[in-house]
Amino acid sequence: MSFKAALHAQRIVLDGALGTQLEETIPRENPLSVKGLPLWSTKVLIQEPSMITKIHQSYLEKGASVLITSLYQASLQTLQKHENMSLEQSRQVWKKSIDCAKDAVKLVKPSSKVFIVASIGPYGAFLANGAEYSGEYGDISIDKLCEYHREMLEYFAASDDVDCIAFETIPKFEEVKAILKLADEVLSNCRKEFYITLSCKNSAMLADGTPLADVFTYMLSEDFSKTVKDCFVATGCNCVPFEDVAEFISNANKTAVSLNVEPLTLIVYPNYGFENDMSDVSQYVFKKSSEKWAQAVEKWCLFTNVRGIGGCCSTGPEEVAQISKIVEQHNH
Repeated sequence: MSFKAALHAQRIVLDGALGTQLEETIPRENPLSVKGLPLWSTKVLIQEPSMITKIHQSYLEKGASVLITSLYQASLQTLQKHENMSLEQSRQVWKKSIDCAKDAVKLVKPSSKVFIVASIGPYGAFLANGAEYSGEYGDISIDKLCEYHREMLEYFAASDDVDCIAFETIPKFEEVKAILKLADEVLSNCRKEFYITLSCKNSAMLADGTPLADVFTYMLSEDFSKTVKDCFVATGCNCVPFEDVAEFISNANKTAVSLNVEPLTLIVYPNYGFENDMSDVSQYVFKKSSEKWAQAVEKWCLFTNVRGIGGCCSTGPEEVAQISKIVEQHNH
């Protein structure tokens, strides 16, 4: 079954955080500590990949059926800048991330279908200055953004081990347009499925200040090629406050109603009490409210077009277990 078919068949449970889970696991004084580093979880992937596999395992054990690879900050340009890696060396890192997910599946759910989703982070992750929360990219064109994402997209498009590609935490409207333009070029032969989740300023605005209604209108009404229409399986949000998600969903659906079209298929995996002081990207805190998390997940499940639910920063196996329990109840 394809990822798209699975989304249409029933709601599916995504995994939770990787980077912040590593931060909780690895003491700050440990050489493997990732907090505030430009490579983030990719550092552990390169040096101690078994730790990545263990986190994947923990989510599968709690009911996740989707594993997102640990490559959010592992673009070719990022690996070249911080590790002086060649294209071939970068591809080996990307392969290692996929292998970590595959290993976890073999250990926990060898006879079950688990979707491996390859993560491609925003250009803001390369800048490593918090731009994925602001969309402040400086002077960069859509064509330059296409080239930034090209190598990773081409690699994952050719991989038989990747079920879907996730462009995550996208804060800028021009980057959304770049991704859809690039997908049309790269995916025309392989038809690999992908989704785009957005980084938002609030429930009504993309992080760069663009009204979400404009972004949704573009996705719903632009005359895309058959390649994009077939392969672009969902949009949604991630790395946003979980309290904002229900209104985000409502705004997406209002746009569809205003255009008299079917609503977008949505995937949501927000933060759970993550607060980031952008004056110092290494300093942030978590303020969890567990009783509110389940209530929020219940609310998201009331929207029939929300087909994938998971967690981003500061979520862990217990939050995924809550999602799994609630989703199972709503699927039956």
